[in-house]
Amino acid sequence: MQRVDYTATSRRPEWHDLPDGVRALIERTAGGAVRSAEPSVGSGFTAGFAAVLNLDDDTRVFAKAASTRNPHILEAYAREATVLAALPDDVPAPRLLGRGHHARGECPGDAEHAWQVIVVEAIEGRLPLPWTEADLDAVHEACRRTAAALTPPPTALVEAELLISMVEDLIGTERLDTVYPRLASGDLALTAGQPAWLPDHLDELAALTALAETALAGDTATHGDLRADNLLIRPDGSAVLVDWNWLSIGAGWTDFVGVLPLARADGLDADAWLARSPLTRHVEDDHLDCWLAVVAAFMLAHAEDPLFPGGTAVIREHRRWYARTFLDWLATRRGWA
Repeated sequence: MQRVDYTATSRRPEWHDLPDGVRALIERTAGGAVRSAEPSVGSGFTAGFAAVLNLDDDTRVFAKAASTRNPHILEAYAREATVLAALPDDVPAPRLLGRGHHARGECPGDAEHAWQVIVVEAIEGRLPLPWTEADLDAVHEACRRTAAALTPPPTALVEAELLISMVEDLIGTERLDTVYPRLASGDLALTAGQPAWLPDHLDELAALTALAETALAGDTATHGDLRADNLLIRPDGSAVLVDWNWLSIGAGWTDFVGVLPLARADGLDADAWLARSPLTRHVEDDHLDCWLAVVAAFMLAHAEDPLFPGGTAVIREHRRWYARTFLDWLATRRGWA
């Protein structure tokens, strides 16, 4: 199966490409002048600025910036800043240093657009690619800590009205009802082609997705978009969860189970992790399988969506590859393949 290179999925501006007023806003938000800037990160699926900056006092920060030219990205950055400000200290996430906003007409060099910036501590770390047992162990611990800290959700998250229902977010459209029949008919496509088992198990897939309202219910605030390029492994081996703009409320085990198909694709024993993790060992098999079926269907339902302004086309291949890895594990677990 051809995989997505998650280190090279974005097309971002560099520090010198930003308008003077935006660079000044970032420096005010960071609390110091920028001595040098590292190349923008290659991960993610957008054209938003995102890079490590070295300040004059030797502090290293990570800054993001987007304008109303790319409203989807601007809103995501604004939301992430609000989420990070409300997360408790026990959650392994970057520490928010500041956030800033330029209103339309207030940015020298770009008078036509408003800008949103967010500045966090720079995390020294690498993506968990390829997955190893040590990296998955670190991510498991980070997910366990996060679920404990966010069950029930902190008052600050509730008051900020940041918690979207996981079920409503994923299956709030009837498009999921048609995904697997469309896949079987060839109207939708997976990476590496349609699996041979699919046509014989459409009814079972439909039954699994129908369990979502029960299976995914819960009182945990979850990251909601945990994947290799939203994780950093520090030099000490611990994991940090980054890019907090898909926060939702639901079952607390979903973040960790959502990375297992990806680790399995690199040869790790995902079923063994299910059996021994306190997050999953008491979860019903049908509920776990419902999550795999729903995520795969969601990714396929949106695989050919029009790109939002500033989005990169590789997100479509990402969604197909995600769907394939989730379905491959589901078929093995159900004895279909």
